[in-house]
Amino acid sequence: MEHFDILIVGGGPAGSMAAAAALKTDPSLSVAIVDPDSDNHHRIGEALLTGTIMALADADLDGVVAKAGFHHKIGAAYVWGETRDPWYVNYPRTEDDGYPEAFKDETGYRRSIHVPRNVFDPILRREVQRRGVTIIADKVRSVATHATEAGTGILSVTTDGGRKLRAKRYIDCSGHSLALARHVTERSPIGGARIARYAYTKDIDWSVATAHGFDVHRTNIVSTPSGWIWAIHLGEAGGGLTSLGFVSTPDILSKLTLENCTDAFPELAWFGFGQGYRGARTFDGEETDRFYGHPDYSFACNTLHGANWSLAGDAALFIDPILSQGVTLAVHYGFMRGKAAALELAGDQKAQDHVTMNYLREGAVLRKVVGEWYGNNRAVSDWRLGTVMVSKALFGEDLDEVAAFRWITNLENLRHDYIAYHPYPDEERVKIARALGLEKHLVTA
Repeated sequence: MEHFDILIVGGGPAGSMAAAAALKTDPSLSVAIVDPDSDNHHRIGEALLTGTIMALADADLDGVVAKAGFHHKIGAAYVWGETRDPWYVNYPRTEDDGYPEAFKDETGYRRSIHVPRNVFDPILRREVQRRGVTIIADKVRSVATHATEAGTGILSVTTDGGRKLRAKRYIDCSGHSLALARHVTERSPIGGARIARYAYTKDIDWSVATAHGFDVHRTNIVSTPSGWIWAIHLGEAGGGLTSLGFVSTPDILSKLTLENCTDAFPELAWFGFGQGYRGARTFDGEETDRFYGHPDYSFACNTLHGANWSLAGDAALFIDPILSQGVTLAVHYGFMRGKAAALELAGDQKAQDHVTMNYLREGAVLRKVVGEWYGNNRAVSDWRLGTVMVSKALFGEDLDEVAAFRWITNLENLRHDYIAYHPYPDEERVKIARALGLEKHLVTA
């Protein structure tokens, strides 16, 4: 039996951030990550937000990521609303605000990045390993649980390679596999079933795309009657590939092929695709004759932490990819879970309660914002106005509708997890939250 203070299952962004936070909080802790993936592995979740960059800075990981030379991102372009004209989310110019200087341009505008995940994830994992985290290249095969006064706890885990591991605290960052979570809680679906199909290509005609209002330095999102399309250029670090895919219901995407995708999504013509998917490739640039698939993904676990365990990233909840928020939630709450686990070991038994409270509140906010995308209302101004109300009701921020939409959708509002007060008057916050149907998630001073 091998013993650790904190055992993290999953070596993606959430797991690496949890490990970094634990060691930053208490460098004397023994921390291990169990993850079977090699570096040569891909995932969607390639368009990172400014909230991601801020979370990386919390863990002192922004510098190593900046040196990797990932493709910079200036914002997003959306085709959604009453017209087919794109509208934009642009990152602002800021000074002396704590945003990492390495992620600003020469005039002070904030930048985020588009990343090939087979490059990005290992950078984080290798860095926390350099800091002293033990990496166990294996897969969890079984989990032993036991009853405690605080509910079901995790006793130990056994890997495929036969290693038996025990820890004082466990953090599940294993994504949709729920390696630990499925033994201690249940998950429930959120909204209707939606799935994804995608591939990579070098054959987008960006002159055509630019003429339609899109940009290699933006996350490009196009709503369609069948669902929606994303186009995310990965730049030189991604081998010149663009991640191009579709989200819709299973009945539509189960029939989608490289040949007929332009029938279901004729808007691909805006990217220079006349008939079929041009130049389909795998994540590492090899030609392919099929799409990657991602199963139904919107769900939340019924309990986000327990006796000696907690959940982060997709192992906790995932709402929808439309606003590219999955990785930001993973890195932020991975960091918060790792910090809370270290604080628990130091005697603070309420640390995980605070993280879960904010996690659930953020889930409610995102369900509201994402719900507007899939709703019948197609007024962009109404969608943005909703974020103004949420910003005031839950976070005490008095922002105009453009700033509020960017602030909420880029998850910069997560900074409020670090403070214990909310300056906006409680009675006003309750009133607005009730109007939005969010009052049960409202946290008052």
